[in-house]
Amino acid sequence: MIHSKKGFTLIEAIVAIGVISIGFVGSLVLLSKASSQASAVKDRVVVAHLAEEGIEVIRNIRDTNWLKGFEWRTGLPDTGSNFGVVDYNSASVDTSDTSESRKCLNWDGNFYKHAAAPVYACSTSFKRQIKLTTLTENISGQIVDYLEVKSIVEWKEKGIVKSLTAIDHLYDWK
Repeated sequence: MIHSKKGFTLIEAIVAIGVISIGFVGSLVLLSKASSQASAVKDRVVVAHLAEEGIEVIRNIRDTNWLKGFEWRTGLPDTGSNFGVVDYNSASVDTSDTSESRKCLNWDGNFYKHAAAPVYACSTSFKRQIKLTTLTENISGQIVDYLEVKSIVEWKEKGIVKSLTAIDHLYDWK
């Protein structure tokens, strides 16, 4: 007796559907994780740029002081245990309000800016603070003052508060 098989049996069809389903679900999980990672990486890039911007704004204030003939530290007070805030167009460090909500950065469509008083609403998870400290160093037997600048950016990633600190030292080298 000769038997011929002319197609799939029910068991073969179920196995094939199971294998395809497992592959499809695995692809969806991979895409979901990749999307989540891409969002986290984007936030980390923004944070790195915001921290660097804080340093660059302080450097710009110092350089503008030189160009205008002012003392290089004008508008750059020591913050002590408190902090100050600056935006991309600041002419000095604002230390007038040290409430936690003052650190909030909001996206206005073009730039991240600190919210204006009296309501410091946070439309993003990014917060930036600037800490300025005068330090001294002995260079070739001469005591030199310099400004330690810390730009600290905080953000939330998957519900966990993270922080990045950029540090620079500025001198009156002119």
